[in-house]
Amino acid sequence: MLKKSQFLGFTYEGAFKLGFLEKYINDYQSFKDGFFKKLKDEFLLDFNDENLNKAWTLLQKNVPFDMQNIPQELTELGKAITFDKITMFIFLNGFYQGKFFAKNLSNVEIIKYEMGEETSIAGHYANADLIFKDNETLYVVDFKLAGAESKTMEIFGRSKDEPPKIPFRVYGLPVNVSIGESNFANFVKSLLNIKDKLLEIQKASPEIKGWLQILSYAVDYLSDKKRDDIREINLSLLYPLSEPFSARFYYSGEDLSSYQQPLKDLYAEVKKLDWEYEEATEDSELRRRRLKKEIPEKIKEIKSIMSKKEEEVELIKPDSIQQSREHVRKSIEEFFENKEPVKVLALLHSAGSGKTSQLRQKILSLKGKHIVFYMATRRVLVDREKTKIEEEKIKNNINLEVVYGKKDINSFKKVKNVGDSYQEVGKGKGILKKVCEDVSRLAGKHDFIWAVLTQQTLLEHKNIKGNSKTSNHIKDILSTRLLKNYTFHFILDEFLGYSNGFLAIMELLDVLKTIKEQGGKANLYIFDANAYSPTILSKLLKEYKEYNVIPTAMVLCDYKEKEVFQEDGINFYCYGKHGYPSPEIRVRRKFLNLNNSMYLNNGLNEFSDRISDYIKETFTDKDKSTALVFVQHKEIISFVKSSLENKGFSCMVATADSKKSQDAINKGKEDVILATSAVSRGIDLSRPEKPVNHIYLVILDWGIEGNLVELIQAISRARGDEKTEQMPKNIHLIYIIEPLENYTLDNILEYIPEDVREKNRDLVKLLLEKSFLEEKLELDFVVSTIVNRFLKTQEGETLVPIPKQYKTKFMENTISDMESAINFLDSIYTMEQNDDLFKLIKYIEKSWTLKVTDLNFDSFEYYHPYLLFESQRIKIFFDSSYRHKIKENLKKVADILKKHNEEKTEEIEILINEKLLPDKEHRLPVLIPVYSLVITKHFLKKEDKVSFKITGRIGRGEANTLMGSIGPRTYCQNLENKEYACIPLGEDYPYKEVLSGRFAKFPIEFIKSLLRG
Repeated sequence: MLKKSQFLGFTYEGAFKLGFLEKYINDYQSFKDGFFKKLKDEFLLDFNDENLNKAWTLLQKNVPFDMQNIPQELTELGKAITFDKITMFIFLNGFYQGKFFAKNLSNVEIIKYEMGEETSIAGHYANADLIFKDNETLYVVDFKLAGAESKTMEIFGRSKDEPPKIPFRVYGLPVNVSIGESNFANFVKSLLNIKDKLLEIQKASPEIKGWLQILSYAVDYLSDKKRDDIREINLSLLYPLSEPFSARFYYSGEDLSSYQQPLKDLYAEVKKLDWEYEEATEDSELRRRRLKKEIPEKIKEIKSIMSKKEEEVELIKPDSIQQSREHVRKSIEEFFENKEPVKVLALLHSAGSGKTSQLRQKILSLKGKHIVFYMATRRVLVDREKTKIEEEKIKNNINLEVVYGKKDINSFKKVKNVGDSYQEVGKGKGILKKVCEDVSRLAGKHDFIWAVLTQQTLLEHKNIKGNSKTSNHIKDILSTRLLKNYTFHFILDEFLGYSNGFLAIMELLDVLKTIKEQGGKANLYIFDANAYSPTILSKLLKEYKEYNVIPTAMVLCDYKEKEVFQEDGINFYCYGKHGYPSPEIRVRRKFLNLNNSMYLNNGLNEFSDRISDYIKETFTDKDKSTALVFVQHKEIISFVKSSLENKGFSCMVATADSKKSQDAINKGKEDVILATSAVSRGIDLSRPEKPVNHIYLVILDWGIEGNLVELIQAISRARGDEKTEQMPKNIHLIYIIEPLENYTLDNILEYIPEDVREKNRDLVKLLLEKSFLEEKLELDFVVSTIVNRFLKTQEGETLVPIPKQYKTKFMENTISDMESAINFLDSIYTMEQNDDLFKLIKYIEKSWTLKVTDLNFDSFEYYHPYLLFESQRIKIFFDSSYRHKIKENLKKVADILKKHNEEKTEEIEILINEKLLPDKEHRLPVLIPVYSLVITKHFLKKEDKVSFKITGRIGRGEANTLMGSIGPRTYCQNLENKEYACIPLGEDYPYKEVLSGRFAKFPIEFIKSLLRG
């Protein structure tokens, strides 16, 4: 029996082409008739499904159609979860996506579009699903189903209390790996250089095969046709509901023929690799019995390996942090020996190497007059620098003035009434503008003017007057008098700690060029231990300049202690050397398998108890030591804290939102400090009375590229005083093996032939369990290897985890203010566990909703699978019945909040007392998923509703969704004014780039091979 999933895959491909090709091919009617006949002959006759035949006839009769004139018989199809409805849903998604994809194009040349392969030669471009050229860009597209059938059933079958989470993700693409090349020829060359490592993997998912397939098609076509009119390559795996896998490269007409056959051979080899679940695709009772006996034995063997690893203690002798500190000193001295008037110093040494403190001392020792702009990504770093500078001023009697950049609370109040709603009228004077005015006012009165503020003040701002750059405020004060008398110093401390790090570098480079042109002197200093290797900075700068986006990724690069390069005529001097403030590190592992009924019934309590049990077992010197427990999600912390306290440990929660946290850490005597990634940067964990000698890192499943960045920062925090740095450290890597979700199981089953799908369900469960366990062992190898490398200086090629970076234009809105307020209240609740604070949070969350109004389908851009409306009217509806409860609960907790952060509390008081008005209107960028449009326009009957929960981020570049950290609901509803599920964005992103990247997703097994060298 032919697979229904294969039929749905062809349905999606053909529907997309019917939407896409209408304007571009002369034989469109012939293509349409051939497509419908092909699938009817090859599939529908075998299915013998009367409703499916009727649906197929209905689609053939009505396609193509215009979105503004939808055939009546294709509306109000209903939410029944039947195969004919699933087919129509996937078809209509494909059809619209094809139409919208074509909307962005202007000069199309179709190269390959026919259904089916033309040759048995692997990697030959004639086998591609779709190849076309638009202007100077070559597009190579392959279509994948990627769980669309199960996702459709989830959309129409979930209860309103548990709606499906969007955006949808593709299972089986775990880790971003960037080869660090934006040029297509260089990328292919670099990939082939590591092909032996890729061929070490034992299994390959359909997505890995698909990626190498389209890469091979592109090289094969360009090798054969030798075209000189192509400047960009766009490779895409497109899915009906999930975000695409899309990689874009520049191309300069290089001859690719030497790569043509090697890449075909690589693809042919990977294509032959079994999929992990291949064994579950056959219908053999004898085979099923054999596998059900063999796989549990293999699972038992893997668990035995894990148990042995848990008994082992890995001893690491890190390089001395003193070597790193001495290297920082020499690098700074060498840099200042260069007499160029304008230059850049990048120090990528380990945390604790004294980058900031040694540079501070150097600048203060310089002759002449100096203006310093110190910018950090965490307020705790800014406050610390302010304190240090003020201490130096008093101690050494320096003619110095500090300018402290902070938000003007009075400007937080500005709204005006417009008809039946209120509009923001913009903030008052910006932080950087006010700082620059103060610097200019103080010039001439002091030898040193030291401005301290956050890196986030460097941004592009989008408002009713257009776009503006805050860095222009710095340029505005560059008078001849100032440039003649002062040397400028710009410091970006831990610049990768926020997504605008490279934007900040580029903006300050522009300022440096202006100073250079006017004959002034200026230095830019860039600090971040996570960048690791000096060779990486030039690669990332080049990529950022081209695309304005760097996705979270593991970046492959060579390690050097020094590299000098030039950017925009300015020399960059980059240095790095690594060590750790401890003579010895003892690494232990714990694999917590939660795959049992107790977890399913007891959730986070079981999760937390298992973690606290392990901490109790291993943290036996609490009378003289402190344990840091690093958890990635703050909602878990309160459960772990409660469980630890029940076992006799005194605990505190550290949060970046609380100024009280730092004092409590340094002076407190609690046994355990719990923290999330929010405090992984900048926090000082020194406490001489009870040094932090145990670090517990709770590691969850995917996203290890970003998690490793946080993990490395967390490990580096246990330092800061002589006693702490003389003691061995115990690092505990706790791997959580969560129970199998039906959603994951259904995604896998969709690739299994339906005639054996249910027979092999239990077998797939066993294979999934085995796969999860194997991946945890591989994850342990990757994590422990990279941790080891960051504790000492390496030689040769290495992988460096880099957090996301992208350019945005900031847009003021109350929704962002509300999200920030709830996150602050949430953080303080985690620490205080106060009932009134909990009620306040819940009242605020329930009190308002947001809806899209006046959607104009004539004005949008398409970024698969989203329609982008760049300036869409959004109304906030505030339920005034909650106002009294909110105000009363805020009064009850105000004193508690002020103890943690008085400034933030004042902002919340203004927000609640003056800005929670009945209705408020904003214009924001909004994404409408195509499936949202299809649901509302085609499937919902009158007043029917389908809901979704917005979680996480959008695109490969991980753009933040508005309120995404809170998980708001969004709806499709068939009312007189139709409503569409939407994803609002708080900032104006480079959308095309956020949804793509110059990297490939590879299995963690491949990362393991790369790290073996």
